Amino acid sequence: MPEKKRYLRLRLNSPKDAQEYIRRLLRNLKERGPDAEIEYLGRISQILSVWLKSYELNKLEDIEARLATLERARNEKK
Repeated sequence: MPEKKRYLRLRLNSPKDAQEYIRRLLRNLKERGPDAEIEYLGRISQILSVWLKSYELNKLEDIEARLATLERARNEKK
């Protein structure tokens, strides 16, 4: 009897979710050893690009929140 396929149901609702998923992927790959890291170097690079983009999105959300606070404060002074 063929082995039942497992499908990963993944919900990435925020950049932090993506970062956590990428951490788990990289940790799993690191456990396989240096040969696996070399074999999947291109994929690792692409994954890290996604991680960096999600980090930038987190920072952007923070900057937008602070900017909104400053604009509200400025409007209240008027």
